Amino acid sequence: GRARVVVTGRAGSGRRSLLAALAELAGRTLATIDGAMLIRERRLDALADLLRQAHLSGWLPCVDGLDTIASDDGATRAAVAELLADHAGPLSVRLPRDAPAPLPPGHVRVELPTAPIGERAAQWTVALADAGLEVRDVDTLASRFVVGPGTIQRVVTSVARLAPAAAPRTADRAPDRAPDHAVDHAIDHAVDHAVDPAPDHAVDHAIDAALRQYLETKLGNVATRVTRLASWSQIVLPADIQDSISALLARIRHRRTVFDTWGFDRVVSTARGLTALFEGGPGTGKTLVASAIAAELGLDLYRVDLSQVMSKWIGETEQNLARVFDAAEEGQALLLFDEADSLFGKRTEVRTATDRHANLEVNYLLQRLDSFEGVAVLTTNFGTAIDAAFKRRLSVRLTFPFPDEAARAALWRIHLPTRLPIAGDLDLAALARTYKMSGGYIRNAALRAAFLAADEHAALSQDHLERAIRAEFREGGKLAESGLLE
Repeated sequence: GRARVVVTGRAGSGRRSLLAALAELAGRTLATIDGAMLIRERRLDALADLLRQAHLSGWLPCVDGLDTIASDDGATRAAVAELLADHAGPLSVRLPRDAPAPLPPGHVRVELPTAPIGERAAQWTVALADAGLEVRDVDTLASRFVVGPGTIQRVVTSVARLAPAAAPRTADRAPDRAPDHAVDHAIDHAVDHAVDPAPDHAVDHAIDAALRQYLETKLGNVATRVTRLASWSQIVLPADIQDSISALLARIRHRRTVFDTWGFDRVVSTARGLTALFEGGPGTGKTLVASAIAAELGLDLYRVDLSQVMSKWIGETEQNLARVFDAAEEGQALLLFDEADSLFGKRTEVRTATDRHANLEVNYLLQRLDSFEGVAVLTTNFGTAIDAAFKRRLSVRLTFPFPDEAARAALWRIHLPTRLPIAGDLDLAALARTYKMSGGYIRNAALRAAFLAADEHAALSQDHLERAIRAEFREGGKLAESGLLE
């Protein structure tokens, strides 16, 4: 008849497999239609033609991409809703979580929730056994990556196909899913380049590499993985800030215990993720601390490129942000939003279309942070520029102070490596007392002084350091070296 079925969930959660099984039970074949491309190209007539073709062929059409309709594009939403309502046969729609379906009341909505750790471990166990593969610890794998059965099956199949030395290849069991050649290529590339000197651990490394490539493919150009992470030995902070960061680390380490094992997921319905705001002047260590947190917890650090996230096209900014947050939730990742005030800024009075779209983006972020279950760090030089509604949703808010004289001396010692050749005695205490510089500028000055010495084929001296400091002040627009450089 004219049945309407909507299936929502994460990518790889099994939405299409469920619809394919329903279609088979009804004696039909599932036919996927890329609605996103047709909507983007304003080809709604082509969407109607494809639906008609599916009906005449006796297929069950599955329309994808309806979530790409901009939230304020009521005309397109109404046109798509009318088109779907007029379809003569059964119809299915695949959507992300919490996305509204442009269908009249009366449709069946099935939500595929995020599977708990135990269920994901069982999914990994079945998929690995079917492929003849073994890993060291399935529970750890299930805890690290919050991916659905579709993604699990795809990764395991690729590892079994491209790593025959790790295990005998079994007969292919192709899951009923839409082809995604970009993701498949990324997984194949990752597995092909996963090198482990211990053959017993080759499968673990191949799966880890494939999952990381899968997440990076989802992020596209909007976020970049940071491979060189900082350590706590590079950072000097006041004791109260260190205590707050220790509490932050504990919240990240034990959040699955508190929510999943102790049952707080039933008490706390929103804001289960951890979002921290680091505010302070330039060079005070905000980004460095985020990097050190990722290193200590074994998280991949992804720096979000706001220039790539923000788009002039209506609705595209929200789509980019959705990919970023979804990928962070699925993987062992920490999101870093540098200069976050440009994205999380205050909403303004609507006077132009630009104001309206900017407010829509902020409203989407507020809604997404409520459902976010990952880890994100926002940094800003101006905490007052952040919308107040964001501050209420933040788990932690830390203000990084300008380093005092003792901290500056410690920073100078940290940024001069032990292998650095030194001529004479370096009076770092005098530098800290005379020149009021934040940690970032101290690092720049130390590096500049090292290059000055190398260019002269000489060991580093106090003169090199002072020349480098004066150059930093000049480039910072300071006429005198006695003021603050931050």
